[in-house]
Amino acid sequence: MIQAGFGQRVITPEIGAEMPGGINKRLSQSVHDDLLVNAMVIDDGDTQLVLAGLDALSIKRSTTLNARRQIADATGIPADNVLIAASHTHNGGPVADVFMSESDAAYCDFVATRIAQAAIEGYENREPVSLVIGAGHEGSVAFNRRFRMKDGSERTHPGVGNPDIVQVAGPIDPMVGVIGAINQSCKFLGCWVSYCCHATLGVGGGGFSADYIYYLRKTVQQAMRADHATVVFGNGASGDVTQVDNLRDRGRQSGECWGWHIGTTVGAEVIKVLARMNYTDEVTLACTTETLEFPLRDLGDPSLNQAQSWGDQAVWARELELLKEIREIEPTVTAEVQMMRIGSTGLVAVPAEYFCQYGLDIQSCSPFDPTFIVSLANGCVGYVPTSQAFVGGGYEPRTARSSKLCPDAGDRIAATAVRLLQGAPR
Repeated sequence: MIQAGFGQRVITPEIGAEMPGGINKRLSQSVHDDLLVNAMVIDDGDTQLVLAGLDALSIKRSTTLNARRQIADATGIPADNVLIAASHTHNGGPVADVFMSESDAAYCDFVATRIAQAAIEGYENREPVSLVIGAGHEGSVAFNRRFRMKDGSERTHPGVGNPDIVQVAGPIDPMVGVIGAINQSCKFLGCWVSYCCHATLGVGGGGFSADYIYYLRKTVQQAMRADHATVVFGNGASGDVTQVDNLRDRGRQSGECWGWHIGTTVGAEVIKVLARMNYTDEVTLACTTETLEFPLRDLGDPSLNQAQSWGDQAVWARELELLKEIREIEPTVTAEVQMMRIGSTGLVAVPAEYFCQYGLDIQSCSPFDPTFIVSLANGCVGYVPTSQAFVGGGYEPRTARSSKLCPDAGDRIAATAVRLLQGAPR
């Protein structure tokens, strides 16, 4: 008999704390909706897995290790069996050192403790359940944000209706991944949801918010008649995927109404999966991780230092100087690739703003159907573009603390993920 339990904690900082995600420093002015850590614990009697999601731009590896250690001490669940994914909301708390934003060490420690508390609560709340595991399809609200231009370059967000656009330069992943749990009294306890789209709609304006994921959660809870059900979210390989359709002028494609539109649309697809799939109470679990080391890229490469940028050029110059200092102290970057098996489903977690094509490539080589890709999980190494993106240019390959790995990093991560999936017990 499979068991599952859920836990939740609030991680909203004090108003006035930084909200990383833009080029310039932003200080929060209000709270639109509380930032949350949600956790799902699954137990097949031999193996326990933790799937945690937090409303944050990203998560540091040090925060991940801190939370895992607390979880392992309290529950005995192996640290490597804990997946912690950041939703990538750009209206979250101060967890990242990026452009003019700096992380708050005390807040990161607070978040680690809250993650652990949510996971421990989920562990203590375990009860016999039936799981529904499946995938839906929602391809109407997410768009690739990179385009090939008439001059042969590739640009990120070149502008809606730009006449120099030739074609879209990358794909989307319309998969909506769902792992839902219903107890023996037919009560919906909660679910894991994965979807591939940046959380940059600015829901809440200058206030803290989970962005469109807030409305996704509300849609699922209301439709399932379970206001207190826990919805754990993991963003897919969305490094180059956004809500903005640059090929159609649809007015302002951000803000409150647009966040409701995206969240409700994806949430409705979650409901379809929960309603249509067969439930099972027998699922085999497994987890494997592998840690890779990457050197920082050539910081003197002019093609990467002159790629598309926004904002003050002094900010980008500052990023290069900071990277040079970092390289003197820590010339390599650690990236953990994690694979989980949940019945016939595979999950791959990577600590990057991973380009969508890599996610699709991993799925096509996976022996598990479906396979969910989870980005910005267990750490953050920044953008990991495809090799073509490095040639084409655009915002994402531009050298900064948010994009610093060597160009072959994406291929190495994908190869590792495929090897872990293919070597998983079945």
